[in-house]
Amino acid sequence: MRGDQSAERTVVVIGEGSLGVTTAGMLASAAIRREGWSLLAPGAPTPPGTPTPPPGRGGVTVVHRLARGNRGLVIATAAIPLHWAEVLDRADQVVIATTTADHESAATKLMALRGWGGDAAELAAGAVVVLTRADPSHPVPSEVVPRFRGLARSTLVVPHSTASSTDPLQQSTVPPAARTAWDGVIQLVGHDEVSEDEMDTQPRIDVRDLFAGQPGAAPGTGPTPFAPARPTRRRGRWALLAVAAALVVALAAIPFVLAGGLPWGQDSAATPGLAPVDPVHGWTSQTEWVSPDIAAGGLPPTVLVAEGTAITTTGDATSPDLTALSTADGEQLWTSPIDGELTAPPQLISWLDQPAVIAATATDLYLWTDLASAERAPSPRTWSFTETGMRLVPGSPVPLLASEDTLTALVLHEGSLRRRSTPSGGRPIAADFEGRVLSVASTGHWWSSDADGELTDGKLLAPPSYGSLPGDILGVAGTTLVVNWSRNNRTTHLAGYDVMDQMDETWTSTVPGRVRIDDFDVAPDGTWATAGTVALDLATGKDKDLGDDWQTVGMAGDRAWSRTDVTDRTGRTTPLPEPVADPAGVPFAVTGTGLGLIVASEAGGPARIYALRPDPDA
Repeated sequence: MRGDQSAERTVVVIGEGSLGVTTAGMLASAAIRREGWSLLAPGAPTPPGTPTPPPGRGGVTVVHRLARGNRGLVIATAAIPLHWAEVLDRADQVVIATTTADHESAATKLMALRGWGGDAAELAAGAVVVLTRADPSHPVPSEVVPRFRGLARSTLVVPHSTASSTDPLQQSTVPPAARTAWDGVIQLVGHDEVSEDEMDTQPRIDVRDLFAGQPGAAPGTGPTPFAPARPTRRRGRWALLAVAAALVVALAAIPFVLAGGLPWGQDSAATPGLAPVDPVHGWTSQTEWVSPDIAAGGLPPTVLVAEGTAITTTGDATSPDLTALSTADGEQLWTSPIDGELTAPPQLISWLDQPAVIAATATDLYLWTDLASAERAPSPRTWSFTETGMRLVPGSPVPLLASEDTLTALVLHEGSLRRRSTPSGGRPIAADFEGRVLSVASTGHWWSSDADGELTDGKLLAPPSYGSLPGDILGVAGTTLVVNWSRNNRTTHLAGYDVMDQMDETWTSTVPGRVRIDDFDVAPDGTWATAGTVALDLATGKDKDLGDDWQTVGMAGDRAWSRTDVTDRTGRTTPLPEPVADPAGVPFAVTGTGLGLIVASEAGGPARIYALRPDPDA
């Protein structure tokens, strides 16, 4: 690594086969587009006063020279087998380009560089790995990225594409996702600080002329990158040199610049232009927006969607903020501080016929309304309590906290938290508008605690048929408790009970197979569910068979996915063109403009919301 204070920075790309040249070309393109560098012809003289790097000895080849102000950026490739001594002499930054199939070879190179010690070890620690999965049979990026943890500064990942190639200097042919990806790469590897005054001291070409052409236009005919530009005081001979460089970059990178997206990407924490997981069919990896880190602490990362907003927790998990983002563009609408760590994920409920969010710490219950307010943050109503071990009960239509250890519950009724007793052996599952707390046991018995805090005697839920035995208490969806019953271990019945009407049985349904808690998935709006291998209307109990092999991997408002199929709430099932590669790539919500919202994280980092753009070809 050079020890001088040169105004020229050299990035050396190491990659097998053509990967090195491809990466160098794309770095040059991104540097011009994002950072305002001027592209000089290969081998062109560096700006006056800039030290000239020592000539190569066959191991490092300069591919592109760029200038900005009195600074220079050299992008070079290293030959294989590597000439480490020359890499050390020339490089200020090392980029390792590799596929997931060859990741061990890339890791070995980094370890070899580190083994030299001194400046070499420093180069290895600051290296950037550019990673792609070139074939479905190769390891997925999430399995490979941890291999470089501790070996390199950052690992940038993007799905590989085999779409038809185009000229990389025709910016109109490069998809926005690809541009964003390379912007992230150059931001990491080409870091430089130049003042605006300093930038104006160097004659430059107008990059709008360089990239203004139309695909397929013949050189020198019309507004193409190769058409002659009218000279100005800033251009002249620099434009001619840039045109020559454009031809070199095009020839080097044509095989790898893809119309549907480039085979490279960015670290999502640095440049959130692409999602870190493979999306389900119907969406691309390109994101419309990405949220701040979700502050989940030890809880599952939770996002609630209502009235065009995505609501989650941000900041410090020990005292987070409840934050509302616009689902259209990710703009922060409001944020509201919470004084303490949450003891359970926040929940979306209906309060006074309007959507509301509730959350609780160890000592306080919070309730937010006016969720779509963009003018000011809604002020939450709060209630304090001294009872220990209280947790929000998931799915309850009325805010309910309970502790099975102390057999105590707190229900929000008539503007106050009311204390109720719960039975030993029973699990609190919901509260109703009368302030009663309902508890259920695995034996099929249920109890109600009234306004006086007294428990009713345990009653047996009405069985769906004679001889049915209670099975799993599947959960509360909307205002319906769903319970699995079986008869002689041959027939499975699902029964729905109205928690707002003292467990009155509202419907029954006979379904194939045994439905357990892990087989029961409820849509976010609580109106339907998948139960085993059927789609179930939770208002009527009407079911629709989804096929013997159905197993839900994700749900949005009106859709559910298995590994191989997608269904709607009516049970109409359609095979997917390709299997779901990663359940994290299945949206939990779809916006009015078709964006698919997912929650994902990169290499074990913090989770964030990614708004995936729909695939126009799906």
